[in-house]
Amino acid sequence: MQLADLHMSTGLGACRDPVPVEAVAGQKCEADPRTLEFVERLLDEEKPDMVVFSGDQINGETAPDAQSALYKSVKLLVDRKIPYAAIFGNHDDEGDLNREQLMNIYKDLPYSLSVAGPEDIDGVGNYIVEILDRGKSAHSALTFYLLDTHSYSPDERQFRGYDWIKPSQTRWFKNTAQSLRTKHKEYSHIHMNVAFIHIPLPEYRTQGKYFKGKWMEAPTAPGFNSGFKDALEEEGVLFVSCGHDHVNDYCMLEQDATNKPSLWMCYGGGVGLGGYGGYDNYVRRVRFYDFDMGPGRVTTYKRLEWGQTEAKIDEMMIVDGGTVNSPEEAS
Repeated sequence: MQLADLHMSTGLGACRDPVPVEAVAGQKCEADPRTLEFVERLLDEEKPDMVVFSGDQINGETAPDAQSALYKSVKLLVDRKIPYAAIFGNHDDEGDLNREQLMNIYKDLPYSLSVAGPEDIDGVGNYIVEILDRGKSAHSALTFYLLDTHSYSPDERQFRGYDWIKPSQTRWFKNTAQSLRTKHKEYSHIHMNVAFIHIPLPEYRTQGKYFKGKWMEAPTAPGFNSGFKDALEEEGVLFVSCGHDHVNDYCMLEQDATNKPSLWMCYGGGVGLGGYGGYDNYVRRVRFYDFDMGPGRVTTYKRLEWGQTEAKIDEMMIVDGGTVNSPEEAS
């Protein structure tokens, strides 16, 4: 389960672009209670084995007490004994706590898998989570790579907008992936690598590629391309999933030089009522990834807060046999 852009505040929070305006007739929309009620419903219905917070859990400018905002979302998981891993977006540290302070809270909470990562690498929250196969297996079936995409561009004159993944992070990612390769081959089934970030990669902008889902706003990816997409492909990552652009929820297929499917690039879709919506009656949503370890399959879909609340929206199998599926195979 990926929770993208919760945008929790100190207090109740103000709803931005809610659809519908009133979830209950005559009852004023309060952002955080409504968001948490939505997430709580899906936790109880879907019963995920793990949750990834993919950034902007906290709406910094409305969270003068960032710690209380952080606790709101985490409490739902702690109460249900669900493990979780968190990375940061561009708004998490705009309150009274910086990234280091926030991660120090995350890492000490029950069921948290979150860590700051190596100190000699740019950012806070560059780390892996190894998922073991069911039963008594000591072998990793999945590796989650989580990386900090930072906040705003350090060079606004040349590259306006948002920051990018740095060379030190790419080196760390490649070195880590290569060091684990031999160990992962010991797994009797098919080991799979996936990645989570907050700000999308520049390649998310390419409208000519196949995608499934909603493209409702121009992706606000970095103006500078540091080449991290190529590193993901080289190390056999099957999909990367981001947040940041709340009303985009598509999965896009990247292909290599021979037009062979090589990487799915997905959006989680904005969850929180405290973040913007406002495009074509956008309903808040949550993306799920279902991993079937034996045959090496990954299926993904979304669940909505309003309307078709029981449906699995845009469900498709993006990976089969440990390889990236084509559009025809995925649909």
